[in-house]
Amino acid sequence: MHLLTIIWTLLCAAIIIGYPVYLIKKSPSIMRSHEDTPQSSTQNTVELLSFDIREQLPGWSFTLDVPQITENILRNNPILFYLESENSCLKLPLNNPAMGYKVNVYKNVGKVYVTFKSIKDGVSNFYVPTWHLKKLKVLIIKSDDSRVNGNWETGSNTSMIHKNLKKSGININDYEDVLGYVSNIASIDFKGHFIAKMPTKKSLGSLSSKSKEHTLCHSA
Repeated sequence: MHLLTIIWTLLCAAIIIGYPVYLIKKSPSIMRSHEDTPQSSTQNTVELLSFDIREQLPGWSFTLDVPQITENILRNNPILFYLESENSCLKLPLNNPAMGYKVNVYKNVGKVYVTFKSIKDGVSNFYVPTWHLKKLKVLIIKSDDSRVNGNWETGSNTSMIHKNLKKSGININDYEDVLGYVSNIASIDFKGHFIAKMPTKKSLGSLSSKSKEHTLCHSA
């Protein structure tokens, strides 16, 4: 009986001493696992921004400040641009034979540049009247869902979203069609509606001398 008491006492002592030691050794790995989990998960969202561009017209170009376009976003995520007129909202770049112009869009870190050129020669500036256009809408895709964008962990491919939307029967040129489709897959994070003010003493033609660190990216 005395021997059993000694054994029980030693066993209790081992548990009392050993368990805290086990917790101390275990806690760093638990913390690392807890910290890694949210970082490794991809944010399944589509950021939506809307810009009222009427104050920048009439004109052959306009510039927007878009701080959501970071260097990481520029390199790794597709960005879709849609220009809204009186009766349509179509993807850029685009040709508008009825009005006689074509539109190109370029993106840089924190900036978006849109130019209008004559369809006749593709070079002459086309001055868009104020009444014709209303908004530019920007969709920043932050989803690795294969139904939208494939797996961006394996490297960016800006044509991937075009292929996947076409495969799903979605017209990428139709803003409402695209927005309705992606909203069923990812969360739409509406960043707000902004009024694009006319910049002072700035023009698209002077960009080449100012942009040395980053090259303009043509959006297709």
